Order: sequence, then C-alpha cells, then structure tokens
Amino acid sequence: MYLYALKLLRTKDYSVSVLRQKIENKFGSAPEELIQQLLNKRFLNDRRFAQNYVDNRKDRGRALIREELLANGIAADLVDDVVSKTDWPSLRQAVTAKMNGWKLRAPLQSRDAARLFRALLRLGYEEDAIREEIENLHEQ
Repeated sequence: MYLYALKLLRTKDYSVSVLRQKIENKFGSAPEELIQQLLNKRFLNDRRFAQNYVDNRKDRGRALIREELLANGIAADLVDDVVSKTDWPSLRQAVTAKMNGWKLRAPLQSRDAARLFRALLRLGYEEDAIREEIENLHEQ
C-alpha cells in the first residue's frame, strides 16, 4: 500500500481524502498509520495541495475553485485561508484577457457581450460589476 501511495504521489499531488479513497478502492481499506506516515514525511499535505491547485487554476475564479477544493476533501477553513491569500486578477484584467483570447474589439456586439458576461460570471465575478465593465467597453 505504501509503495502504491508513493507511486501515485510521484506523478501528482493529492489531498488526504482523495489519496485515501484511491487506496481504499485498490486495497479495500487505507490504514490511518499509512496516511499518518505520509503526512509525517511531508509526502502528503492538504495546504500544499490546495495552494498548488489554486495557483494552477486562477483563471477559473474564486467561487469555482472553492467548490472544487471542497469536493477534493479540503477543510473549509483551509480553503477559505488559501483562497483569501491568493492574488486574483481584477475584473478589468479578466475582461482584457478574455477579449484578447477571443480576438474581440470594443465596442462589442450584443452576442459577444453576452458571451463575455457569461464567461466572467462563471469565473465568480459579481453581475453588477460585470455589467458596469461591459458598459464601459461600449463607451470607449
């Protein structure tokens, strides 16, 4: 079991609960001693997992990342701590990045504005702030 856990951790970082689930699926149970040994040797660390997860997915938005971390078994207080300490792009930066990525120019057609609105909403930005930013694009 220990070698299987090391093999998994060699390729990518896992949260404690996800690794425990993988071991249980393969062997039927995951002894607490095994998990504790991996934690003591720092092969397994929920804070490091959460920080790496957030750093690699900043383009998804706070709300979505928070839900994904909770689904991976990370404690809510740890999720809130990691998410709050992360530098997120401002709404203006997100709009600029989306427009550049989609090769859009201001003023936007209504179809493109709606598409941009939905994308930013999925990233977790507030509706009113998105509307205001899109209106500012039309005024330029």
